[in-house]
Amino acid sequence: MILCFYQLSRMMIPEKAKKIECDVLVVGAGPAGSSAAFFSELLDEDDKHEVCLIERLDNQKYLNYHEMCGEGVSADLFRDISPIKPSCIIEKIRKVREYWPGDIEIKTTMNGYIIDRPLFLKGIVDQYIKLGGKYIQNSFVDFIEKEGEIKVKLSDGEFVKTKYLIAADGANSLIRKKLGIKGRVKPFIQYVVDKEPEHDTLIFEYDEKWKGDYKWEFPHGETTKVGFPFLKHSDSEEIEGTILAKQTRMVGFGGVENNVHGNILMVGDAACHSNPLTKGGIRPGMVSGKMAAEAIINDNPLEYDKKWKKSDFASPLFLKAFNMLKEMDNHELARHIRPFRKGFNVFSTIKSLLFYRKYLEVYKAYYLSNRVGW
Repeated sequence: MILCFYQLSRMMIPEKAKKIECDVLVVGAGPAGSSAAFFSELLDEDDKHEVCLIERLDNQKYLNYHEMCGEGVSADLFRDISPIKPSCIIEKIRKVREYWPGDIEIKTTMNGYIIDRPLFLKGIVDQYIKLGGKYIQNSFVDFIEKEGEIKVKLSDGEFVKTKYLIAADGANSLIRKKLGIKGRVKPFIQYVVDKEPEHDTLIFEYDEKWKGDYKWEFPHGETTKVGFPFLKHSDSEEIEGTILAKQTRMVGFGGVENNVHGNILMVGDAACHSNPLTKGGIRPGMVSGKMAAEAIINDNPLEYDKKWKKSDFASPLFLKAFNMLKEMDNHELARHIRPFRKGFNVFSTIKSLLFYRKYLEVYKAYYLSNRVGW
């Protein structure tokens, strides 16, 4: 049963975009954008900033788009984004099972949730609106930055003038592209399958064909979500059970050189913040949105860039480990994980340090991803 305290009828009632001026303009109401907008309002105790959030999708399209996600998050997310609390919970997650080549199965524990992502995000936007934030349904087209002011053009021909622009417009970010910044993006495909899920458990399957990534099976109510990187051949061959829906999306990962350009701050997938190993994007997106808001409230956007780069979320170990895994065949995938086939413990750690030092950086990245990867 979904535990959600927000009703759709109260969410995201758009205003017309006419003659808008604000201090903070957030483009995109996904995890990073909703977080940035909410904290920009919440932390503005003296009410000095007018905040505006723009989302291009109407309510139904918004729901459909944000369902294209495994929707798994660590319970630690809610420590990072306090006072936002867990809501719209579909299932509590207690276990993780990993299948590696060589018939290696690893079982570990996890404290997390499967959330109803679109309703969860709409709930945050609803809170943002209650705090006094403005919401507009419209599409970003272009911007001009001149003399400390940013002029943003919308699809209906109207303009928004703002001091700060937060780019939260996803992996294919138009703002990032207009800044001339390249990002690492990768397509993933997911199926909703009429198959009884393994409740409270996340399942991962590793294989050389996934090129550093994996296949996942997540419980979702009475159905199962099955996903993996996009393949050129018929990907439906990987599916057991009746397919109810097919979903695709791009994921931006591995970061960008600089998250801040003048008064433009990139967050979430727009800044390629999804974890390179896990491809988890909800938590890093929401954390980066909060950091960006804090920096803007302090009128110091570079504070966000420095804080993000110092955080574990931005560790270069993740991308280095992903690139190493991408080059491994099944024999080497089995070999490198062999010390941990009976679980992660002191003995397996000592064994890996003594006999598998070639993979030390991968092991460090695994440890770190258990802390901040979801």
